[in-house]
Amino acid sequence: MRFHDVELREVIDILSRHWRINILLSKGVSGRVSVNLFDVDAAQAVQAVAQAAGYAVDRRRGDYVLLDRQELGRDEPSASSTVRTYKVQYSNVKQVAELVGKYASRYGKVTTLPDRNLLVVEDVPEFQERIERLLATIDAEPRQILIEAKILEITLDDGETYGVDWSRIFGPGGGSSVGARGLATPGSSGFFFNLVNSNLNVYLSALSSAGRVKTLSTPKLLALENQEAQAVIGERIGYKVTTTVNQVTTESVQFLDTGVILKVTPSVDQRGRILMSIHPEISSATMSSGVPSKKSTEVTTQLLCEDGQAVFIGGLIKRVSSQRRSGVPLLKDLPGVGGLFSSTEELHASTETVVVITPRIVRTGGESGAAALSDPGRVAQPQGAPSPQPGGAIAREGGRVTADGTAGELAEDERTWFDKAAAQLRRERR
Repeated sequence: MRFHDVELREVIDILSRHWRINILLSKGVSGRVSVNLFDVDAAQAVQAVAQAAGYAVDRRRGDYVLLDRQELGRDEPSASSTVRTYKVQYSNVKQVAELVGKYASRYGKVTTLPDRNLLVVEDVPEFQERIERLLATIDAEPRQILIEAKILEITLDDGETYGVDWSRIFGPGGGSSVGARGLATPGSSGFFFNLVNSNLNVYLSALSSAGRVKTLSTPKLLALENQEAQAVIGERIGYKVTTTVNQVTTESVQFLDTGVILKVTPSVDQRGRILMSIHPEISSATMSSGVPSKKSTEVTTQLLCEDGQAVFIGGLIKRVSSQRRSGVPLLKDLPGVGGLFSSTEELHASTETVVVITPRIVRTGGESGAAALSDPGRVAQPQGAPSPQPGGAIAREGGRVTADGTAGELAEDERTWFDKAAAQLRRERR
């Protein structure tokens, strides 16, 4: 059958007589169509003509009804579409509804029930299956990541004015580090992060024996991927804020968080690696005439590591100056002549804050493997042999793994340097 610019009513009359079926036109349905029909049955022919004219087709008790697309299913349930409800479990139901609406058919309708996190979708069966597959992907169960952190403060000696030379700790070459190298030189930028190895454990243990390491915080956070986890150990300082709008003045109290603060936002890629946005902060605040003043040592960075791989962040240096007055009791406090019996000493102290963070994916019963909650100072390699990082080495207990994946013992000059450093720290302690 061929129709070229023929009135819609005439085409419907021909189809009805040819297949001896009832075809009804809703009010306002009219127009002219051009179609060629070959090897089609009655349902396909009616559907093709309706689409060419810009209308929808509904089946009612065996009859075909052509009507406006907006009117489909309003008078009585449509036989060509189905209604299904979907439970949105882990995502924002309004955002999901907006996305699903873009992939529904032109006849589809999406209604949300925000209080119950439900989607009500009316559409043809083929698109219902499409929407179901889409929801299974975008509303998948999020992963959980256990984040173990150690925030340490190292007291620097006179020979470490520009911080600890971490390039010696992580070995010469240091291909696995990112950021500044050679931190004991005046030209260094002062910040870098590296993959933790056994050398760091030895060095921090030696510093701890000498009383030069202070643990500021050891938080453990369980966070959903792509959601920020925050640990605050400190105080909140309140201050008044005055706002004037249209000659109406209001006062409110805002708070300033200070102390040891750690903010981490983790996510997991398809290879099981963990991407983290990290913001450690150590701060203090003072009030002057109702205005807060904040001093902080902080850094914001993003990094990618393996599941269970400890990451080291260092180079956050802080210097504190103070005065100490000593002298002869009573005489040093005499007005005018007290200075003859006392002396004032300028004291300068430098500290370096380091952060060691170990993320671990918390696996559910349906996932292979288990979350190994081992010592966060050690490197936890996932399932078998360690995989080398691009451009650098991953250290492990008893040696290190080079970039090509071969294990090698610690170099002799490195061992000599560590032995001398440990001996010097023991002497300082005595």
